[in-house]
Amino acid sequence: MKITRCQPRRRRLLLLGVLVCFAAGCDMPGEAERKRQIGQKQVTAEMESRLAMETRMTERHDLEVAARLGQVAVAVMTPTAGNSAAGTVTFTQGEKGIIVEATIRGLEAGQQHAIHIHQYGDLRLDNGKGTGGHYNPEGHPHALPTSEQRHGGDLGNLTADAKGNASYSIVVTNITIDGDHNPIIGRGVIIHAKVDDGGQPTGNAGARISQGVIGIAKQPG
Repeated sequence: MKITRCQPRRRRLLLLGVLVCFAAGCDMPGEAERKRQIGQKQVTAEMESRLAMETRMTERHDLEVAARLGQVAVAVMTPTAGNSAAGTVTFTQGEKGIIVEATIRGLEAGQQHAIHIHQYGDLRLDNGKGTGGHYNPEGHPHALPTSEQRHGGDLGNLTADAKGNASYSIVVTNITIDGDHNPIIGRGVIIHAKVDDGGQPTGNAGARISQGVIGIAKQPG
């Protein structure tokens, strides 16, 4: 085969092009694919690590719930000055969350009354204000229980019957009794004179007519 004078010149140009590309940071043939595969492996590894962490957190939560299943806390509600609302609010660890059950008497007949967990279990003031504001460890806006993003203490409303008695039950998942996630033990419970309308910052619920402290309940037997 006869070699023409053009071939050495082509080889020099090709070599020069490779050197220029290398200096400019260009990928060599196949280099882009290699980098893509490395990047894909890194993404896969990060996703697997995140999934493993989430699995461990879920397992830890499930173990915590299982360990506390059936645990009960109670707030004995007493009237604030000039009011008559009294009764009990219990908090029971269930499989799907905390079961909140309230049995209250002495309410205004036929009316709705807001019920909230408050920040402190301090009942030294007879107007209920020693309990501070709503328990809100995650810094969410106030809302009714139908909203996932709400205060830890937002429990909604009781409805009194014609005799001023109310029975109320709800299951919530944004608190625990004394676990790692938003524990309520030692916090206060307040029942208000008016309905919680969901407005900011605390539902326009009015005066505090009954107060209690959440404590571990004595088990039967």
